[in-house]
Formats: sequence, structure tokens, C-alpha cells
Amino acid sequence: MKKRIGILITGRLKSTRLKLKALKEIQGRSMFSHMVDRLKLASRPDIIVLCTSDLSGDDRLADLAIEEGIEVYRGHPDDVLARLTGAAVKFDLDTVINCMADNPFSDPEIIDQLADYHIGANYDYTRTEGVPLGLFSYALERKALEKVCRIKDDIDTEIWGAYFTDTGCFNCGVMKVVDEQWNFPELRLTVDTAPDFDVVTRIFNALNVDGEDFSGPSIIRYSRAHPELMEINKGVEQKKGHSIKLKDVD
Repeated sequence: MKKRIGILITGRLKSTRLKLKALKEIQGRSMFSHMVDRLKLASRPDIIVLCTSDLSGDDRLADLAIEEGIEVYRGHPDDVLARLTGAAVKFDLDTVINCMADNPFSDPEIIDQLADYHIGANYDYTRTEGVPLGLFSYALERKALEKVCRIKDDIDTEIWGAYFTDTGCFNCGVMKVVDEQWNFPELRLTVDTAPDFDVVTRIFNALNVDGEDFSGPSIIRYSRAHPELMEINKGVEQKKGHSIKLKDVD
């Protein structure tokens, strides 16, 4: 039986290091809009949904998602796992591909490969390894999301991977990308700070023009040819999660 697959974009407008970053413009369009353009190129997913909070501060992002022709799910401000689960239920998804709104270069080819790898191996949770931070995604089964929401004992789940990998309750996989055209894990293409935004803006301005290849491999080739890009945001520290909390369950 064919599984129904959805891309769920988790994002809010609460960032303190770079305010309203998803709405910041590159070439006259929001970073979020550029991201949606790329995600629409993925062939395996059946639907794309923004998962944001139900707070009024995120209304602008929700409205933008509707303008861009994707669905919206609004839920708990801090409990990302609850939001993902709620969206999976509402849109009747079997498999979720999770992307973050911080990552305008989320790659459709990697998403399609991940969906096939994850479903083919019957994993509950699959992460991608080897590609730059900002190009990868995560794959999750709806049943696993529902289970993790039953056993977790915290509502702050912005960083949630350990709830799958560290509990011993789930079948977890890693899609290791070793192809040279993709394998550049030290490159940082996520956007948390002004230097990060500078990096992605420079890449957009160089490649997002008529006739240019703007695929994931082309982004990596350009970045390898311009090592000064990595100097711009090399000092940015990626946010770390805290210890997971579980309920006492049998």
C-alpha cells in the first residue's frame, strides 16, 4: 500500500539572533518563499505544510504560506513534536519529511532519496548524514510521532532528535551521503544569524539567475570554489538541545 508522504516545515518568527529571518528578503522575495519553491520540486511528497504556532506573532508566516500555495497547521508554540504529530494526523500522513524554515536550500533531490531510503528500510526515524547543514531533512513515521508524544514528559521539544535515537523505542536509520557532489558536511547553509544570512544571500545572488544551475550539487560546487564563504559564518555556534524527559511508562 502506497504511503502518503508530507513535507512538514517547522518554523516560527520568534528568533532573537536574527529577527523575522524567514521573512527577510533575497532578490525581492522572502527566504521562506524561496524555500517553498525548492520544496515544490520534490516528487515523492504528496503535500507541503507549514507547522507554526497558534500565536498571533506567527500570523504573518502563516499568511505567507497560504500565499505560496501550501497548507498550514498551527499548534503549540514550544512543542514541535506535538505540532508535527497534529499535522500528520490532520493531513492523514503516513510518513513525514521534516524541514526547518531556517534552511532555504532544503534540497528536493535529497528529500526524494530520503523518503525512498526511509520507507524501503521500514524505519521509524531517519536522519541524513554527509550533506551541508541546511540541505538535509528528517523522515519520521506518524505512528512513531504519536508514540513519542505519549512517552515524552516535556513541552520544549524544539530540538527533538534524541527522543527517537536515545530512548531505545524506535527503529532509527541514517542515510549516509558519500557522493562527492553532495558530501560537504562542514559547510553551514542554515540561517540563524546575520552572517548565515549573508552566506545564503551571496549564493542566491550568484546562482539564482536565468540559465544557472541552482541544484544542491551546484551550490556545493560554488561554495568549494569560494572558500571565503565558510569564513563568514565559521564562528556561529549551532544551538544544542537539552536532556530529554520521559514519563514513567511500561
